Amino acid sequence: MPFTKDDSAVQSCFRVKFPLVLKWDDAFTITFTSSQSPLMEFNSGFYFLSGDNGSGKTTFLNMLALTAGNIGKKAVGDNGSIAYNSEAYNRPGFNHIQAAQIREEQFCIFPQKAFFLPVSTRDNYTILNGSDPNKEAGFSYQEYPDLLSGGQQQKILMDIILDEKKPVWFLDEPLSNLDAERRHYFWEILEKAYQQKLQTIFFIDHGMGNEIKSDPQFRFVDTLCAVTENRQKNRPPEIGRRYIEICANDSPEDFFKRKIRETQNASAADLNESDMPWEK
Repeated sequence: MPFTKDDSAVQSCFRVKFPLVLKWDDAFTITFTSSQSPLMEFNSGFYFLSGDNGSGKTTFLNMLALTAGNIGKKAVGDNGSIAYNSEAYNRPGFNHIQAAQIREEQFCIFPQKAFFLPVSTRDNYTILNGSDPNKEAGFSYQEYPDLLSGGQQQKILMDIILDEKKPVWFLDEPLSNLDAERRHYFWEILEKAYQQKLQTIFFIDHGMGNEIKSDPQFRFVDTLCAVTENRQKNRPPEIGRRYIEICANDSPEDFFKRKIRETQNASAADLNESDMPWEK
């Protein structure tokens, strides 16, 4: 039976006012500006961010996800503003407790969390997510992350963190170090979640940039300019300028199905190749 998307859920909306400024220890600053408008909205759909290494893609996602910024981790004093469903992150009275509630109830951040290696996968689920008793029962008290391969750990971490009940997913290089079988598994999880509660997806993947830009199902949204300033004592300031392109697919179901077919074929090809005898 096909899944039915819950259209009664409150729609997710991020509103970002530029310039958006983030500082670390008053020495390092990154400033994001938009080429299109001083106000940007991210609503339902699949948003792909592309740019060179060090362009600020992960930092920008961390600011949206409340893990960096005025009430986030490591960074202080952001100017501009970000609001999720009208909850402005820098409004008076907004605090770490409210930020944590939004993260825990609304956001999946992958791979923000990491395993506790000495304990079982069941205990890891309880610690890292623990929101669904039925899902918890699918993990074992006898299985330990430090006895699994890197790919197996990545798959288990996906099972633990990627929660179809949460409407926003931040995915920073989720396909890294995955073989074709596990990539297929990932796209199946994403499609299943989007058919249910998931509404808004932010995605970074260095290998898919050209594919997304040439895909007619994706539209160009904006180019962000990220200017970095590193001002250390007794040294001239280091100033850099990088760019982040944002593309969007407002109805990504067909895209998910295509990726599932592609990875399914690649997985079958890998399996057939592994079954071939060695040539003498």
